[in-house]
Amino acid sequence: MTWPAYDPLTAAWQWLGSLAGTLTEPGSPFWWPTILLAVLAALGMGLAAGRSVAEIRRQALPCDGRRALRHLGIDLACFTANAALPFLAAPLLFLLSATGAAIAFLMLLPVFGQPTPGARIDTPVAMLLCALLPFIASDFALYWSHRLFHRFPLLWRAHRLHHAPEVLTPLTAFRFWPQEQIVHMGGASLMNGFAVGAVAIAYGAQVTPLTLLGVNVFTLVWNLALSHLRHSHVALPFPRWLSYVLVSPHMHQAHHSADAAQHDRNFATVFALWDWMFGTLYLPARDERFRFGVDEPAAEPGPAAAPAPASR
Repeated sequence: MTWPAYDPLTAAWQWLGSLAGTLTEPGSPFWWPTILLAVLAALGMGLAAGRSVAEIRRQALPCDGRRALRHLGIDLACFTANAALPFLAAPLLFLLSATGAAIAFLMLLPVFGQPTPGARIDTPVAMLLCALLPFIASDFALYWSHRLFHRFPLLWRAHRLHHAPEVLTPLTAFRFWPQEQIVHMGGASLMNGFAVGAVAIAYGAQVTPLTLLGVNVFTLVWNLALSHLRHSHVALPFPRWLSYVLVSPHMHQAHHSADAAQHDRNFATVFALWDWMFGTLYLPARDERFRFGVDEPAAEPGPAAAPAPASR
């Protein structure tokens, strides 16, 4: 394994170039087909339920648009800053991914033996596993890092930014302080590398930087699969059986509820299986709707004032 070439100036230019391709590049979370599919899904659900287009619009934005615009500046700043992290923090993310691959190598070396020099992951099954298992492992890491940011008050002070908006938009998905995003990305990179390393050694192949840092096809599919409705007011539930496996937009909206009993549930990004396994799953009723935002805790009552002395 060799260290990929890295130049900070080149990375910065690549970041700026990626912003220009926000709507046109398939690797972008806002690739235009993902937006089109979200709009069509919202319209199709509403029309199937017998609603008019005006009613569908009111469901998608059930408040004065100025309330949504109030958060737009912060959302755009967070999206722009966090879009830079994969480029500017590439050496750190590569190191974590390579560390994960090395851990898998050391753990499985007694089972599978030394990889064959020059061997590559090039069979259909191996390539499928090399995409699917890292996708699952990264999501597992995101479940735990997300849960930690809810568990500890110091971490919650940072994560609170993500839960603050009373109006959810697709940009809310990127509303994180960069230091929190680095934690999430770092954990996902470590587990991504571990899964890639496990598949590689099982097939007697070596891990290359391109394998570690390539775009995962399952991530692209997930972005296409109505991911923008997760942070919206369009309540899209899945069948109950599927809700134990995958996180529906309706389930993630429950996580953004101002009710603390709900926002400490449904931590998973893709696989609701993690919430089910670890006791944090919440399945909302189909007609259940939520008030978003963060309720401030009630102030502790101060000491009772001493009675004023009686006048003489």
